[in-house]
Amino acid sequence: MKGHRSKIRIQNLAGKYFFGSGISVLNDDKVHFKLQANDWITRTILKDGNYEPNSTQLAKRLLNNGGIFIDIGANFGLFSCIVAKQNLGIKVLSIEPNYQMIERLIQNIRLNFMENRVQIFNTAISKKLQWVTMEQPASDNLGTTATRAGQQGLLSILSCPLEFLFKENNIKVAELIKIDIEGNEFEILEDFPFNLYFVKNIILEYNHLSQISFGKIRDFFISQNFKCFTIFGEELINEEQSIPENNIWFENQNTYK
Repeated sequence: MKGHRSKIRIQNLAGKYFFGSGISVLNDDKVHFKLQANDWITRTILKDGNYEPNSTQLAKRLLNNGGIFIDIGANFGLFSCIVAKQNLGIKVLSIEPNYQMIERLIQNIRLNFMENRVQIFNTAISKKLQWVTMEQPASDNLGTTATRAGQQGLLSILSCPLEFLFKENNIKVAELIKIDIEGNEFEILEDFPFNLYFVKNIILEYNHLSQISFGKIRDFFISQNFKCFTIFGEELINEEQSIPENNIWFENQNTYK
């Protein structure tokens, strides 16, 4: 353990002094990213060559014919950039509350010349229009940023319901919503009026931070006429099945009218 901590300290120093402006990466989809040197996701990409590769490929496939993609918890733009790159007919709404990440997100959108296809919203999504406090439990992982309502903190930002985002942007149909907001995913979606707006697909993060059982999430989406799959297309029946990359795919069984 001591050796591991020493290695991390050396990596942090190298990142700080040699890659202070960020680390440039070109992925297999020919998408350019400028990444935070000492961030956990950056280290994963440098080690493995990618991050959530099967989930991003699923998102690409679901948007193969174009449409609207809502990326809630966009971080540095991994999903937003990869999806927008493949098709000029895709419109992306990137939602990211963390002010530390916004500059990097804007930079990555510009690096890939996607300013006319991606719109960035520096806000959080919550159950209602309200002030929420920013929290970042892990200093070396900006992806752990979460927002909490009704708590005191150094920084508060204005959040809004998902329905407000749809209404203000005149969205009737979304091809895909990807939502990764550190355990608050279901809280956002359970109040969304699926009867008023048509959402074809949802990729939802589910892990130890999720505040609800898999069974309750599955039953809710079944009641909204969605089917539940892994990112590989295997139907999810119970929580004893593995959930690759901690992402669940929900597919709407209704037909848009």
